[in-house]
Amino acid sequence: MLRWIILAVFAGTYLFLCVSKRYRARGLWVGVLLMMVAGFLYPEGDPGGALRPGAVLTQAISWNVLGVLAGAMLIADLFLDSGVPVLLADRLAEHCRSTHWALLGVCAFAGFVSAFVDNVTTVLLMAPVALAIAKRTGAHPIPVLVGIAICANLQGAATLIGDPPSMLMAGYFHLGFNDFFIYQGRPSIFFAIQTGAIFGMAVLYGFFRADRSPMVHVEVPPPKTWVPVGFIVVMIAFLATSSTFDPGFSWLAGTGNVLLGALALAWYGWRFPGAATALLRRYNAGTIFFLAGIFVLAYAMDRFGWVQAIADGITGTVGSNRFLAYTLIVWVSVLVSAFVDNIAYVALMLPVTRMLEASVGGSAFLYASGLLIGACLGGNITPIGASCNVVVCGILQREGYPVSFWQFARIGLPFTLAATLAGYLFMWLVWG
Repeated sequence: MLRWIILAVFAGTYLFLCVSKRYRARGLWVGVLLMMVAGFLYPEGDPGGALRPGAVLTQAISWNVLGVLAGAMLIADLFLDSGVPVLLADRLAEHCRSTHWALLGVCAFAGFVSAFVDNVTTVLLMAPVALAIAKRTGAHPIPVLVGIAICANLQGAATLIGDPPSMLMAGYFHLGFNDFFIYQGRPSIFFAIQTGAIFGMAVLYGFFRADRSPMVHVEVPPPKTWVPVGFIVVMIAFLATSSTFDPGFSWLAGTGNVLLGALALAWYGWRFPGAATALLRRYNAGTIFFLAGIFVLAYAMDRFGWVQAIADGITGTVGSNRFLAYTLIVWVSVLVSAFVDNIAYVALMLPVTRMLEASVGGSAFLYASGLLIGACLGGNITPIGASCNVVVCGILQREGYPVSFWQFARIGLPFTLAATLAGYLFMWLVWG
């Protein structure tokens, strides 16, 4: 009885996450609490006490991952508030000979920023620069703003701190920051994403190539301070070396990142008191609360046998064919994530990759990498597939350029197919 209640609550919560744009964290935790209440009412169905508060707090939630996220969000907000990224994007555009290279450069730079900063924040940061270039050169703003969104989604999967699904994978496999570059002596996810980016940018070039007017100067205010760049560098260096002292990725990265974020905030409060207060007010603590709930949902589905059921279904379909199992993981993830939340989906499917390693063979890391690539890139197909897509469409609507479903998909679909195919083949050739 309890096992089926868990499935029903998960399905209802997942549906709510797919259709709701507000109160997502609250709705998620309502689902978590319903599971825990069900465990209290039907204790015979939970002999191991998986849904007791102590087990949920100590076994379900990866506090190390949440610590990395909390500190990274603070430092990233300081970096963005400094004005340095906008200045760098402007200087990059000015060094391009013509508009089409400038537009492509802004999209590429948005991807670079998104490897370290939340995707939505990246879009909000880059959109004004792109709109200014488009207005001054006569280029149409829809392709470049959609390009910024899909490049941000793509590169968010490249590093441990780029996107919540990357953090989920890091927590599950105990991956350090460096493992996203080289893992067990072989090229890892970062290089698969960059391979995909090359092919994706080639697709975007096809949409920009007609804009060949000379590049114009875009006025941007000078940065308030360059110090947050130093904090970014220190954070990356710390995360890159923390696995030496904590190879299990269990506590050091999260603890250190929270302390570094607190130090950065203290400096900012001393240097810019008003700006620091505003930053704290907009700090998105709900993202941390949301990710903690996702950990619990996935944990419950695993402990009550539903993850094993999914793995058994895949094994029954592919038999012992590793390539077919990997292909199925990647392209089903693309399809699912084009329309629904990828964070909950990745959290649910990560344990499946371990089970496929045992039943089908091959590397669980290969399957998990395919899951991450497919889930993060699949959101680029539609205007509702990722939060930053929705934000971009809102910005364009406000500027007088409403974007239809097919206008977005006309750019997002070929970009996704090209980038996913390249990354998918790269991982198979290296890890298959």
